[in-house]
Amino acid sequence: MLVNLQFLGAAGTVTGSRYLLESDGVRVLVDCGLFQGSKALRERNWRGIPIHPSELDAVLLTHAHLDHSGGLPVLVSRGFEGKVFATTATAELVEPLLRDAGHLQEHEADYANFKGYAKHRPARPLFTVAEARSAITRMRPTPFHQPMVLGPHFSAHFRRAGHLLGAASVHFALAGEQGTRRVLFSGDVGRSNGVLHLPPERLPAVDYLICEGTYGDRKHPNVDPKDALADVVSRAANRQGALIIPAFAAGRTQEVLYLLRQLEEEGRIPSLPVFVDSPLALECTSAYLRFARELKFGALGATDGRAMWPSRTRFCSSVADSKAINAVEGPCIILSSSGMATGGRVLFHLRRRLSDPRTTVMFVGFMAEGTRGRSLVEGAPEVKIHGRYLPVRAEVIELQGFSAHADQDDLVAWIEGAEAPPGEIFITHAEPAAASALVARLRQRGLRARAARDGERVTLA
Repeated sequence: MLVNLQFLGAAGTVTGSRYLLESDGVRVLVDCGLFQGSKALRERNWRGIPIHPSELDAVLLTHAHLDHSGGLPVLVSRGFEGKVFATTATAELVEPLLRDAGHLQEHEADYANFKGYAKHRPARPLFTVAEARSAITRMRPTPFHQPMVLGPHFSAHFRRAGHLLGAASVHFALAGEQGTRRVLFSGDVGRSNGVLHLPPERLPAVDYLICEGTYGDRKHPNVDPKDALADVVSRAANRQGALIIPAFAAGRTQEVLYLLRQLEEEGRIPSLPVFVDSPLALECTSAYLRFARELKFGALGATDGRAMWPSRTRFCSSVADSKAINAVEGPCIILSSSGMATGGRVLFHLRRRLSDPRTTVMFVGFMAEGTRGRSLVEGAPEVKIHGRYLPVRAEVIELQGFSAHADQDDLVAWIEGAEAPPGEIFITHAEPAAASALVARLRQRGLRARAARDGERVTLA
């Protein structure tokens, strides 16, 4: 029985996670993510996959972030009729994330048509809210470690990955005449000492490991993110300006709110107005509270909302609420998505305040190549927002201590801590330099590892 694996995304780049696994006539897709970043990457979202979606039997999601789940509405609209398996918490997060993404796609297309800056006339969304809702109906919430039977000789289960609420690695068992082949897709591996999320489970003995390497060429600074955040908030308050934090609505927003609350209670920062300008963030925060026992603070018994947000927090649901923030003067904190400043309401706040030297813009996660966030953290003197170039006079800060990804040391420790060394390792979800560095480090440890190539098809013998 042949087992074939094809890398359809997240090879040579950190977005567009998509892997096709085939065995004994069964075809499954691990993740169905959006490509983000450069124009060349974004254009890949329109192409689809090399087989007709109707030929897929199932999709298994590692977690809810759009670079792992955001292609589902396109897949379903083009004919996919199978089940989408995800952990129970991931299914809770995917629903609002896909709806919101569809809304943003529609809004940005309408706005581009209204302003006339779209290169395609008319601009159209990649997918709509209705298509997102259709994709959501395919979801099948599945607890960690519960077997999923995908075919007569083909099963899988989810294992905790620690990166995000509900985030999982996917462990496949493929039985054949020569024995059972075990293949594990890491998903995004969380840190061993993350702010909110429990660490990843121990890696089991597997024949093949498809492992992310986002931070494969670097180590996170030995800085407590809580201390770093206290310093940034205090300096922003002293300048009497706004602190804008582009943050993903799921995961990063909750971590920042959690630490702001702690710092406020400890008297280490002033109690400032905190605007969470994202209806999606409110839904995601509610999901975090419902699954609090899967988080560090919930495991300690603190399961109410007071642990999650500062005393002067205001969630802004309506457009009117969002626009009202423009009139706020003096020190305040604005949390809004998207985390890489590629879209969403945060662009309106950046457009309003980026040229004000009193403003601080703080990024709290990885910035993919080609994104507006990457340009800002690399010191761009101006950036283009809604068709206009704006001078950057604000202080721009990147706090890598907030990253929810394992760094090189964490990844190597996770792999070396496996029940048995993996037979072969494919590094994905990494830019070329990061993948090469991680491969070199793993080979130094005597492990068989190489970087996956985009579009590559391999037989798992």
